[in-house]
Amino acid sequence: MDVCPVQALDMTRTLTPPIEAGAEGTARQDQKRWMMEFPIQSKECIGCQLCAIECPTSAIDVTAVAGPVELAPLQGPIYHEPESSTRWAPLAPYTRESLKEVHSDPWGGLARWQAAKRSDTWQVWRTWDTGLDGAGRLFAPCQEACPVGTDAGLYVALVGEGRYAEALAVAAEYNPFPSVCGRVCTAPCETECRRGEVDEPIAIRDLKRFAADHGMAGYPSVPAPARRRSERVAIIGAGPTGLSAAYALIRGGYSVTIIEAMRVAGGMMAIGIPEYRLPKQVLQAEIDRILDLGVELRLNTPFGRDLTLEDLRRERFDAILLATGASQSQPLGVAGEDLQGVWPATAFLKSTNLGESVHLTGDAIVVGGGSTAMDAARSAWRAGATRVRVLYRRTRADMPAQDEEVRAAEHEQVEIEPLVTPIEVLGREGKMTHVRCRRLVVTGRDRQGRSKVAHVPGSEFDIPAQTLLVAIGEAPDPSILPEGSSIQVADWGGLLTDPETLMTAQHGIFAAGDIATGPKSVIEGVAQGQRAAWAIDRYLRHLPVARYVPPWRRRPALLETSEVVVDVRHRTRAHSSFAPRAEIENERRFQETSRGFTEPSAQLEGQRCLRCDVNTSCQLIKVKREVPA
Repeated sequence: MDVCPVQALDMTRTLTPPIEAGAEGTARQDQKRWMMEFPIQSKECIGCQLCAIECPTSAIDVTAVAGPVELAPLQGPIYHEPESSTRWAPLAPYTRESLKEVHSDPWGGLARWQAAKRSDTWQVWRTWDTGLDGAGRLFAPCQEACPVGTDAGLYVALVGEGRYAEALAVAAEYNPFPSVCGRVCTAPCETECRRGEVDEPIAIRDLKRFAADHGMAGYPSVPAPARRRSERVAIIGAGPTGLSAAYALIRGGYSVTIIEAMRVAGGMMAIGIPEYRLPKQVLQAEIDRILDLGVELRLNTPFGRDLTLEDLRRERFDAILLATGASQSQPLGVAGEDLQGVWPATAFLKSTNLGESVHLTGDAIVVGGGSTAMDAARSAWRAGATRVRVLYRRTRADMPAQDEEVRAAEHEQVEIEPLVTPIEVLGREGKMTHVRCRRLVVTGRDRQGRSKVAHVPGSEFDIPAQTLLVAIGEAPDPSILPEGSSIQVADWGGLLTDPETLMTAQHGIFAAGDIATGPKSVIEGVAQGQRAAWAIDRYLRHLPVARYVPPWRRRPALLETSEVVVDVRHRTRAHSSFAPRAEIENERRFQETSRGFTEPSAQLEGQRCLRCDVNTSCQLIKVKREVPA
């Protein structure tokens, strides 16, 4: 009852024959009027789950139901009856227990209240603040899900209040790419959003974009480092991992040089994501903010060819971070994929994004169901393909691409064909002419919850096409390493590192991001860069190996207000609109197609937030249950 931020939870009192009564319905002699029996809901619940988290016996479950919930009457304060048969009298005759409005903190001066994880099943109380590194603190589900710990609940609420500059300051606190992530993030925060238990998750990613587009005055300025250090760090790769590592290290006072093989910085953000989804000026502005801190950038310098580890040693770099990503496309493994017209999707996107003249004719087929597949399909249409079809071996619901990406592709008349897989590429005179496919059927679910599929006998059919773009996954390219290098390579092609220090088998050389983890999202690359910077800093300062605790977990909870407005009415999630296809067909093929939110829709969407971030920080917040119409 004490931890419920909206005071929705009460317990029944034994004013009638209790549930502990015997078979004859008579109360036990030791039953007291003040004893509690079972939880009841007496006010409207916002689904924050704190009661279920805190309950030591896990007896409480919170579920969403359609329609209004029948609420039980409040049971009133608990009056303790003094014991007359002993000399000991409890304090209860002189005080009373009631809802938390009467007392300020359930723990008094014993410990500061803070929702926390229970690491062991024997632990009863879970709200003790140990005051250590904050690793056990419980955060809002959206913040827990974010690899860099962005306080999404706070910036969403600030957008809802029209405070855009402050919202951007929160969104950019740990992430140097808020504008980029507001457009292309995979949004794991939305998957965990508890508003989804009421109706639909908050459009967190789109609200981040809105804050970045409308609150640039709030972009946090970076103070000069307290101390300039003599050590130099070389970072190989100017993708999200390398750039975010440079951002953290330069702020720590180190001299940082980034070495990039391409003629542009940004990694797959620049050469893998089309401009109509991530405008070049938006990406470049965020890269420039990092470079303006004093980071040196060397472009057109392929590592392993024009530059080696020995060259960097001769330049007296004290630490080296390998962050070259995973851009090597996985092959289909079917006959005929060496025919002209078959492209790795990443190579096709790289050519189009670098402005090379790529013109397609006839029909195009894309194989895959992720973000790369959607980008390749939409780019194929822009490059001249007459008809574009995406083949995916599982169901549409299993596609790893974001729903927004699939929706945008279908808006541009890309056809999605699930439960189809290519088995051969057919051609004539060295050029592909058809793709032979087979249909599949769902047979169950695997451990990850995805559909298990099996081939349908006799279901083979041919699709005529002049272009096939393969987007079934990427892998790192370990060929950048010199022959005989002591740096170890895993069977799947990634570099092996120490799980705590991220150091390779070669002293002073670290690896992070896709080259060490396999293909991940932009936001996960940023988190990897932050962790690599932390590990390099400890190495250069000769500190002992330690467990990594992200900075956002160590920061004390800061309450933005003492009163929170929560709207629990069922409301439809806002969706950004797309530019009309006819407009895209003309002169705006590479203009950003998603138009984002209008100001009224952004504020209304921000006001849908249940403010789980506040609920996990303070149990004394007053909550209004409805926003005035």
